Amino acid sequence: MTETKIARYGNSLTVRLPAALARDLDLHEGDRVNVRRIENGVAVERQYGTRLAALLATVREPEAEIGGGRSRGNEVFD
Repeated sequence: MTETKIARYGNSLTVRLPAALARDLDLHEGDRVNVRRIENGVAVERQYGTRLAALLATVREPEAEIGGGRSRGNEVFD
């Protein structure tokens, strides 16, 4: 267990996660997490797939296929 400090961020309170814990949990700036109250405190749960979902949301339509031209050797592309 690691002790950390609560800080103010605008009208909200924040909890800083130690870098080692963030690495262990594969958390990065901008990731979304779920925060919920439990009996004796707070639980922070990582949302899986958030980065992939964010990347996929930027795809407008599939890229057009690029032709390779005519064969110059024994290449076969199906």
